Amino acid sequence: MNENYLHFLWKNKRLPLTNLLTTDGEKVEILHVGIHNLDSGPDFFNGKIVLNEITHSGNIELHVKSSDWNLHGHQFDKAYSNVILHVVYEHDQLIFVEGIPLPTVELKSLIDWDHFNWFTNYYKRTASILCEPFLKEIPEVVVINQLERAVFQRMDRKMMELEQLYQTTTMSFKEVLFHTISKAFGMKVNQLPFQELAVGIPFDKFLKATQKQKMAIAFGVGGFLDEEKPVAYHRELKQEWDFQRYRLKLSARNAHSWKFKGCRPGGFPTQRLAQFVTFVHEMNWDSEIWYLPANGLLSMLQTQLMKPAHEYWSTHFDFGKEKKTASTLSIATANTIITNSVVPFLWWLSHRLADNAYRNKAFEILELLPAEKNEKITTWKNLGIKPANALESQGLIELTNEFCLKKKCLDCVIGNTILKRSHVKNVKW
Repeated sequence: MNENYLHFLWKNKRLPLTNLLTTDGEKVEILHVGIHNLDSGPDFFNGKIVLNEITHSGNIELHVKSSDWNLHGHQFDKAYSNVILHVVYEHDQLIFVEGIPLPTVELKSLIDWDHFNWFTNYYKRTASILCEPFLKEIPEVVVINQLERAVFQRMDRKMMELEQLYQTTTMSFKEVLFHTISKAFGMKVNQLPFQELAVGIPFDKFLKATQKQKMAIAFGVGGFLDEEKPVAYHRELKQEWDFQRYRLKLSARNAHSWKFKGCRPGGFPTQRLAQFVTFVHEMNWDSEIWYLPANGLLSMLQTQLMKPAHEYWSTHFDFGKEKKTASTLSIATANTIITNSVVPFLWWLSHRLADNAYRNKAFEILELLPAEKNEKITTWKNLGIKPANALESQGLIELTNEFCLKKKCLDCVIGNTILKRSHVKNVKW
């Protein structure tokens, strides 16, 4: 037996909730199983039971054995002082809360072992998407429901990251956006050095600088101008950096933190840095832009993102290293940056200003953007789930990362729909 299965039984009410008995032989009726808690603390919050004709409201804790209560240290945790019912597979020890015996229900005699064995085999699968064999049987409305939930979860998590950044610093809204854009330009490989870069740049003074000064400051803070190179453009930036470094009291980061390996030449950090500087210089930082309609805002951002950087970077991907053909930031990369920076920023603004208009605009932008193309999305397409836009592909990415790969099927509408069925077709595991 395992707690995961007990959580499933309790959450989906696959038990005779109106006819349970405690280990003392007292009838207990479950009016509300509670809200499944995915964080630390009791397993189910705000449950409601009737015991000895008295209604009790509080938390409910589940364990394989009663003794797990002490094994997990709950007797020392005040968060468990409001537990009103202990639900266990096997009762092997009397548990006390503040000196009072905790009412306990044992489930051993109520287990459907055929379903338990199926459930266990389901979780033993090594596939990245456990429900793969059953997806074709799932109604489309269930899939859409889960994708919407996943998008909200993804945006809320990113929103909390921005809120933490705002709360722990003295940043303005514009500076929060600057840091978010910087992180997005780093993609997966160079997120950290881009974040460190944003910390090392004085935002207000950076915005007022000329494009050449911005380029020198960014490459200088990034550590790319510390060494001498026989490249005229490098010498030009270094000369400007030496001046700005002294004037603004700036310091260079470690150039070795930037990763070239794993990036195509078009995605080298030197390329991305030049494109980042150009976008920051071209972008309209006035708050009025957020009042533009979603399609107008999106079009403006795409145009600014794809504007060529200094002519040197149209023909070079690093100092002294020429490209075979001239290139600029692609529309796909521009859309990825917007998805990972502007959209979460709008979601955060909605939270901070208590105005749903910003969140709705974030939704509209995601609906206007095409679905991302990556390995995760390809996997879902091969299973018959094809996202129509970035809103749906963002949901699929979150579903993969936070539900499927972590085997959180109980917290997924799709997974729950499959697992709670009484009769499951035979499947070759």
